[in-house]
Amino acid sequence: SGWLSEFGLSSSYGTSAVLQALNALFISLAMHETLSIEKRIPFEAKMTPKLFLRFPLSCTRILFGRSKEIRILAIIMLFQTLPNSIDGFFQIFTKAEWNLGTKEFSSFVAIFGVIGIVANTVGSLVVTKIGIKHYTAVAALSSTLAPIGAILFSFRGLLAGSIVGFLGSAQNLGVSAALIAEGAKSGVPQRELAGEQSSFLALCGVFGPIWYNTLYVQGKIFFRSKNLPFLFNALLAVGVFAISRINLS
Repeated sequence: SGWLSEFGLSSSYGTSAVLQALNALFISLAMHETLSIEKRIPFEAKMTPKLFLRFPLSCTRILFGRSKEIRILAIIMLFQTLPNSIDGFFQIFTKAEWNLGTKEFSSFVAIFGVIGIVANTVGSLVVTKIGIKHYTAVAALSSTLAPIGAILFSFRGLLAGSIVGFLGSAQNLGVSAALIAEGAKSGVPQRELAGEQSSFLALCGVFGPIWYNTLYVQGKIFFRSKNLPFLFNALLAVGVFAISRINLS
């Protein structure tokens, strides 16, 4: 991505569009429907307006319409997912505060991608060895290193913290597995719980960027600090650690 950025935004976006198209083609040809025919619900166009009106509220069911265990797991997942909404703010921040150009930023993001691959590979092995409770706690503590590093040592600290605390990039592995298991134990259909989870996280994706931009702008105005978003992420990780130690088994 860093190399493509040298040829302009059109090259980067064009390559991305081609890869997305190939991905869609591969899925349409290689992925098969797992739901049996008798369990499928036929599409009805007249139900579409009703579904659109109900969609924004469907995410609340995972918090208020399910068991206490599912609600706790949903809150943990919320805390783990919110930092992913930092992307838009982060691109502005690196340019304005750290003076990173497009090429440097692209290389920066590419490194995070590699860290994510390593984290998910190692994390999937570690979580089976130490259990969901301990893994979630360790991953939460790991995810504090990157924001603390950013606050203390700018982008070099963020990079070092992300590498040392690489498990933070895969901290939701244990919670995702626990949510599926808890849903099965409670008798909630997996597809129904998956839909509620997706809409819940999608709502985070809408409000998350607004929240981080607000923290950045208002933090500079009222507290004369540019690092409020990173401090917030560190506090989220501490919250995940505390909730997981108290409530997970």
